[in-house]
Amino acid sequence: MTHLFRAGALAAAVALLALPALAPPASAHIPTPTPTAAVKPTLIARASLVSLSGDPWRPSGSLEVSVINRGKAAAKGFFVLRLPPGLDVTSGGDCRGARSPRTWICGGTEVPAGGRREYPLTLRSTAAKPVFGVQKWGSVAGRDAAGDTESPTDFRINWPDRTSLRLRATASPVNDGSMGVTARVQNTGTFAIGGYSLNVVTPKGVQVIWPLCSDSGRMAGVGCEILRSNVLKAGATETVHIRLAVIGGGKIIRVYLAPTNRYTNKDTSVTLHVPGGGGGGAPTTPPSATPSATPTPSATSSPSASSSPTTPAGDGAELPRTGPAGTTYALFGAALLALGPACYCCAAASAVAEPTGP
Repeated sequence: MTHLFRAGALAAAVALLALPALAPPASAHIPTPTPTAAVKPTLIARASLVSLSGDPWRPSGSLEVSVINRGKAAAKGFFVLRLPPGLDVTSGGDCRGARSPRTWICGGTEVPAGGRREYPLTLRSTAAKPVFGVQKWGSVAGRDAAGDTESPTDFRINWPDRTSLRLRATASPVNDGSMGVTARVQNTGTFAIGGYSLNVVTPKGVQVIWPLCSDSGRMAGVGCEILRSNVLKAGATETVHIRLAVIGGGKIIRVYLAPTNRYTNKDTSVTLHVPGGGGGGAPTTPPSATPSATPTPSATSSPSASSSPTTPAGDGAELPRTGPAGTTYALFGAALLALGPACYCCAAASAVAEPTGP
């Protein structure tokens, strides 16, 4: 009996030792963790859609960023701007580069409680080659003075689309070493474009003198580019008058729209031959102002070095013959020329003594 009691007590003791491992005592309550509510950022930033236009090689566009203060007190509002490769900030927003690549910290103006601040920025494409029909994404995120930043919000950037643009061109005759080319550009696409380039390929002896035609280096020195930055609406036609200086003839000029990978049509290039006309071709050499050389008189008709200049020999035969003594006076004049001034007086006396009648 005693043996059975001891065995039961031992079993009960073992059971009591095992109880703390199975469950905690009722007095040792462990609180259940509850998820903490996320703290909403006080300053947030939102950005507009960006549409690049203008210079087809370096299109640019406006970005509007709003910094909103959702707090109960005024605070300085910043925003973090991130851009994709091939795009940079050129102005606005008081931006400075951050440590991360393609990232800028902008803003810093005080924003009133419940108010907002607008930041206009200009973005420009820096792609090595013209880009068309491409969409990329950037992002903005609001930040306070302590550096607390909200999650980024994306915005879209649109590069110019490909379109259809038609070119027609005619040339006027060369006049006084210059000629004109009239180019007509029609937007045959379905939307307005914000700019294009009219390129002129000129051979040696031909140069564009108006309007401004830049040498960007893209044409390898064989011409220049006339950038047209105005908006050309769908269906509209623009006329561009070009003036060129021309030296020599047999020239060929090519006018075409660029960049060539933008246009979906083929009639974007015109080849012009320099036409003839007043002053066309090589410049005409004017007649010489120097008179032609007079034949040198023969030695028999030239007066001697010691005699005074007189009428050339032979003019005595052209004296008038009026009366019986006409021949006599004509021969007498010729004799005077032959004898010279030394015998002038003697000859005159003989002439007076000569009878004039039969």
